Parts: sequence; C-alpha cells; structure tokens
Amino acid sequence: MKLFDKRYYKVNLIVWNKKIRDFLRSKRCKESLIFLFFLAISYAFWMIVSLNEVSEMSFKIPVRYSNIPDKAFITSELPRVADVRLRDRGTVLVNYALNRFPPIEINFETYANNQEQIFIPSEQMTAELKKKLVNTTTIVSFSPDTVAIYYSMTEGKKVPVKLISHFSTKPQCVISTSVQLSADSVMVYAPQNVLASINEIRTDSVSFHDLADTLRTTVSLMPVEGSKAIPAEIMITVPVEEVVLKTLEVPLAAISLPASLQLLTFPAKVRAECMVPMSRFADLTSERINLVVDYKKNQANNSRKKLPVEVVSYPDFVLNLQVKPDSVEYILEEN
Repeated sequence: MKLFDKRYYKVNLIVWNKKIRDFLRSKRCKESLIFLFFLAISYAFWMIVSLNEVSEMSFKIPVRYSNIPDKAFITSELPRVADVRLRDRGTVLVNYALNRFPPIEINFETYANNQEQIFIPSEQMTAELKKKLVNTTTIVSFSPDTVAIYYSMTEGKKVPVKLISHFSTKPQCVISTSVQLSADSVMVYAPQNVLASINEIRTDSVSFHDLADTLRTTVSLMPVEGSKAIPAEIMITVPVEEVVLKTLEVPLAAISLPASLQLLTFPAKVRAECMVPMSRFADLTSERINLVVDYKKNQANNSRKKLPVEVVSYPDFVLNLQVKPDSVEYILEEN
C-alpha cells in the first residue's frame, strides 16, 4: 500500500511539472509577462509624477514636557501627540514619513507662573515645528489649538463625593440599605483659585433598572476642569434583596384621652401586614409598630361607633404596611 502511494504521488508530480513547463513556454504566458512588465513601468512613471506634485499628508508628532519640578502636581491631561497636516511635494512628504519627527518640546520652566496655570497657543508650537521643516513645507493645520497645563504646588484638600444615580428593583426586591461607597471623600488637587471653588466631586451618572441581586460596580468621578481627584473612581455597592410578607398582632393605644376616662377597643389588637427584607425579618416586632386611636375623633362626631386606627410610626425598612381592621369599636369607662 505504501509503495502504491509513493508511485501515485510521483506520477502526479511528473504530470504537474510537465503542465507548468508547457504553460511557461506557451504564447499566453509570454503575453502575460509582457503585460505585467509594462504595467510595472506605468506604475513607476505614475509614482514619479505623483511624488513631484504638491499634495497634503497628516502626521502625528510626539509632544514632550521637560523640567517639571518634583513638587509640581499636574492636574490636567497633557496631550502627548500633536496632529499636524503638511503640504509640499510628494517626495518631501514621503521623506517626512520615512524619517520620524523629533518631539516638540515644551519646557515647563519657560512658562511657569504664580497662577499655576499655563496656556500655550498652537502658534508657539508651530513656530518650534517649522524649525524642523524644509522651507517649501506649509503647515495646513495643527491640533491641539492650545495646550492648557494646570498644576498645583501646594497640598490638596479632602472633598466629599456626591453619587449621581438612579436604581430600581424588580417587584419582589428592594434596596435594603443605603448605597455604599468605597470612599465617601477624595483628595482633590488644583491651582488655588480652582481648588477654593470645589466643595464636592460628583460621579458620572449611573443608572440600573430591574435589579434582583446586590450590585457592585465602578463609577468614575467628574472633577472640575483643571483639577485632579485621587482616586479617580470609586466602587459602589447597591444592596438588593427579596422582600417577604410578615404579619403581627399589634396592640392599640388611646391618645387625647382625659385622665378621668378609660377607652377600651374591640379588638384590643389589630393585624399589621407588611413586606420586609429577608435579612430584617427577625428585627421587626410588634413593639416597633405604633398604632393608636384618637379620642378626639369621638368628640368631633358622637354618632360614630368606631374609631379609625392610625399608624404613628414604624421602622424605615418596612414596606406597604396595612392594618386590618382599619377601624375598631370602643367603649368609654370612668376611672
């Protein structure tokens, strides 16, 4: 079997070699080679003509910052490249592309001032760039228009974080406690006049809907222009859990009652139904729900045979509290 395979591949190789030799000797192959030759010559002439024409090309030139003091805290994002569009003959532009531009250098000491803010217009940077270009080259555009450097030479201050958010849960769930932040305040650094106006740092707006479980996510801060917050983002935790039904028998208390009278209700206790987070189920007792009947309601209308049950207070984690019955019969007795 192996011998047969070797003979089969050998025969096929001989056949293919013959086909290739026949094709290379054919008239069709010679015509194809001549066509490709003249096509290459045409392309070369086209390239020569194009490179001698005036055209435009875009470049990214690195920007370097030097002599920044160690105690200077840079609070703004510094551009690291400049987008430049140049116009010249194609040969000059290709030469620029093949030979990388040296960086545009911004000397911090040259521009430093007492205001802790530096604004360098593009005209100053293009003047530096022109020194590296041939005389025939024109700068068509330069970006950024202005380099703004904000820095601080003094200590920053601690500023509270304000969360900008909106959360909602599925029907049988609830945000059981307040949203937790990994840091309720951050250090902010900025020039003194900017720092004095910063009283809080807001987060990016964050929104989640139909939550069914505890959410943990990272949120970026939005510092004022020219300032820098450390850390630049915080972790938030939104505690979400299911709610369950709880029923309690709660005694009624009478209020606005003269000392000479005693008010008895029928029944003496009413049923309180509410929804509570599972983790707080054991925390809710009848003593934490305050239900009353008001004697003044009897004084206002002597024909009434029942007094409404009023909810005075209950824990803030209790949801949808309902009292059954919502009114009770009563009798008055003298002490």
